[in-house]
Amino acid sequence: MKTRNEIVIVLLALFVFALMVKTAAAVPGGPNEITVEKSEAGNVSNIAAKQVNAQAGNVTQLTINASIITTSWQGYYGNITGMVILADGDSNTMYDWTGGTDFSPVGEIYAGNSSVTDWGDVICVNLNGDGIPGQGGVNATVLETYYGMEPTDTDGISETFQGTNSITIGITTLNSCPATNTYVNNATQSIKFNETLLTQNQTGTVIFATQVESDETGYDGSPWDFQMIVGENGAAGTTPYYFYVELA
Repeated sequence: MKTRNEIVIVLLALFVFALMVKTAAAVPGGPNEITVEKSEAGNVSNIAAKQVNAQAGNVTQLTINASIITTSWQGYYGNITGMVILADGDSNTMYDWTGGTDFSPVGEIYAGNSSVTDWGDVICVNLNGDGIPGQGGVNATVLETYYGMEPTDTDGISETFQGTNSITIGITTLNSCPATNTYVNNATQSIKFNETLLTQNQTGTVIFATQVESDETGYDGSPWDFQMIVGENGAAGTTPYYFYVELA
């Protein structure tokens, strides 16, 4: 029979183990699976021509409104499925609660242009910083060069991330990060689908983080759990992104 002190030691050990597991789980991790349902590009060539009548002797001023498809950004959107599990540090499941229509997670989705090796080293991008990894991370100039953007581009980094947002990664809250909001019902808004611009300080990895919603009306009027944009240099081919989730 165990003594009282032995029981206390065992309980303390179990508490420490539980704390370690909780701490280890309190950072973003990779999803179980990602399925590409469809991918399509905008098309402005199907917009019908507009007629203007010419009249001899006239000089006519015209204001022409036209759209150009960006070559600097990729959009992602969709839904999240899954389950709540009880598991150990080796991913052995003791029990799970299969998700379905009642699976309504909250949290964030992260997309990094490289693997994130240390979430404790993740900071807000300082758009006006020195741009040196390890000394404040990347800045707007570094990012625009990486993605093939010009300083005067309408769809540049600073022109896109004009707001600020706070985000909590694990138990760490980052304040006043560059942020934006993707559209709802084909129009601008500033409440849902917050997106934040982050970086891993030492490596310069760029991380786009979006807030998870639950069946909220998205850019096209349909209900989505998330939507986000990530930088992409259209003149240099494709950019691989590494996705992480932190859900509750």
